[in-house]
Amino acid sequence: MAGTIVTERVAGIPSGFPSEIDSTVKVRFVAPLLVNMSERSADLLKYIGGPESFQFTNTTIEWVEDDVWSRRLTHSGLAAGTTTSLTVTGASHRYPIGTILLNVPDVEYVRVTGHTDADTLVIARDINASVTEGAWGSTDEVLVVGLAMDENDDYVFRPTSIFSLPYNRPQVFQSGVQASFRRLETALYGLRGSDLDTQGANLVLEMFVGMEDGLVQLPRFDGSAAVPSMMGGLKFYITAANGAQVTNLSSAALVRSDIDTELQDLFYTVGADKMAKTMVIGGWGKRKISSFFSAAERLGPQVSGPAGVVVDKLNTDFGVIDIMLHTAVQQNELYLINKDSIQMGHHGKLGRPQLRMLPPSTVGPRSQKVFYADVSAIVSGVQAEARIHTFSTTS
Repeated sequence: MAGTIVTERVAGIPSGFPSEIDSTVKVRFVAPLLVNMSERSADLLKYIGGPESFQFTNTTIEWVEDDVWSRRLTHSGLAAGTTTSLTVTGASHRYPIGTILLNVPDVEYVRVTGHTDADTLVIARDINASVTEGAWGSTDEVLVVGLAMDENDDYVFRPTSIFSLPYNRPQVFQSGVQASFRRLETALYGLRGSDLDTQGANLVLEMFVGMEDGLVQLPRFDGSAAVPSMMGGLKFYITAANGAQVTNLSSAALVRSDIDTELQDLFYTVGADKMAKTMVIGGWGKRKISSFFSAAERLGPQVSGPAGVVVDKLNTDFGVIDIMLHTAVQQNELYLINKDSIQMGHHGKLGRPQLRMLPPSTVGPRSQKVFYADVSAIVSGVQAEARIHTFSTTS
């Protein structure tokens, strides 16, 4: 830094001050607190309720999810004419005999008359004889518009809905710190308490950050002889294969419509009451969202307070979305989550995150503290959640 440090002892020297003297006997001043600038926030973990939301006593953590019925069919299309087999892969049980369907582009009404198998509905075409039985494209919107049976029909029982049992694995977080007896009682600048206390506190913070990062980024791994089991996180569960809305922007810039489209897809899949209401995003993505509204930024000539547009809540046609700026997600991704569907818990009582002081070492003059946690996560209801990833972090 610029500047000089001198002892200002004027001794009648006209040209200025003498050089530094007696520097070795000066009493030092050291600020009383240790400066620690490490990034150890765990805001997302706190947001979902911490690592003690539930307790398990098994090496498999499961949860039960009901069948996801939708008023809009995912189908494979139909040929024109009298084709009566409609493929709805894995979903025919959701639409009992008598269900009326509407092909929106063609305004054709059809009625379910049977089930060939788990993937195929048998339908009667153009039941009100109002249109030509045209071909259906696989992207045609098809709505469930009711159910109709004759007055004296016998009851026809629908196929049962299907429960699913997603699962996760537990993960052990374990590490320790130690200090020699001499180190424990050495007076050190900046510390309150011993060096062991300081290192133990840092260890706890870092382990909680690790749990949080695992909640976001880790894959589920059952464990092997070489690698311990790991809990799966948001990235593992929030996938298109599991029914979530996922968009890869392939390095294109994030724009407002990308977010609105994901929200719209969630709205049509699970409805406004169940869809995600929280966005977790990194620095560049948060700046992009604020920049969507930069045209509204204006500072009058008499205003001397803070200026700028900062968006922490996003008003959308599908509800208000809370925005959480966080370092746990990649810089080129964002998640839309429902915090009530995400939990972290611990194995039994001893798996609860803890820092323990061990008995004095029997092999050397040292004291030791260890951190231990055996935790896992539940990421349920992913059909209500979304991920946008691989967007540009420069444009």
